[in-house]
Amino acid sequence: MSDPELDYQLMRVCKQMIKRFCIETSSRYLFECLKQNKNSELMDRKCKQMVIKRQITQNTDYRLNPVLRRVCRADIPKFCQSVLNKATVDSELEGQVIACLKLQYPDQRLSPDCEDQIRVILQESALDYRLDPQLQIHCSDEIFKLCDEEMAALEQTGQVLECLKNNLLEIKREGCIMEVVNMLKQSKADIFVDPVLSTSCALDIKHHCNDIPPFGGRQMSCLMEALQEGSVSLQPECQKRLQDRIDMWSYAATRTGLEPLCCLTDQFWTHEDRIPSETTRSTIRWIIFIAQSTLDWFPRLLPYI
Repeated sequence: MSDPELDYQLMRVCKQMIKRFCIETSSRYLFECLKQNKNSELMDRKCKQMVIKRQITQNTDYRLNPVLRRVCRADIPKFCQSVLNKATVDSELEGQVIACLKLQYPDQRLSPDCEDQIRVILQESALDYRLDPQLQIHCSDEIFKLCDEEMAALEQTGQVLECLKNNLLEIKREGCIMEVVNMLKQSKADIFVDPVLSTSCALDIKHHCNDIPPFGGRQMSCLMEALQEGSVSLQPECQKRLQDRIDMWSYAATRTGLEPLCCLTDQFWTHEDRIPSETTRSTIRWIIFIAQSTLDWFPRLLPYI
């Protein structure tokens, strides 16, 4: 841990929780242990608040996260040198390095250990928007204007990010649009960085996609195939959320280089454990045709929505 004063506060406030959850954990990894257990029903509320406060500080500057610094020591200069070049010893990076690493996540460019750490950061910031400093910088006005009720919730469980996604057409600032689009791209690659969708589809993932690795967009592709198969019935909430995401991806593809639906099916078909029938392939090709046709006229429709 990097800040002695904050470490003292953390040790004092979380003394009982350390005994409960981390009694056998070395001091070097105490905070990691508390992070892993912060959402337990047995976690003390004051300790949880202190852990979140500490996470917000860490996510603001990767240099305050010793685990991330260690496991991403090769990835940071490889992908984020331009960010480092602008930084000074005393300047706060405002989450720019972590944001840079997040951008590499959907394409699986990161080293395995670094990817694991970024996955955890993505999952946690998807639940609690306060853990994403770049989102707060670029979307602060939109959060206050469009998502004030969600922001005021006592427990952050992904409501604010879901609100921003649902209001994507209402967002005008390009920086905020790009933040939301990047979140959508990350969720295409890993459904578990989309807590609302993964919770809504938990049973369907278990029943239909349990043998599929969750990363590389494979489980998302599996759910999309299940959505189109008449013989498979998804839970109503999962079906609704998944259709919402498909609509969001289609819009996002008109704004950026976000891969449209075709690339999800490419990822899925190339996975050796899942070779769909020709009927399924034909169905998905038809969906792609309709989706791509939609992308052609959708931008012209936007001024009238």
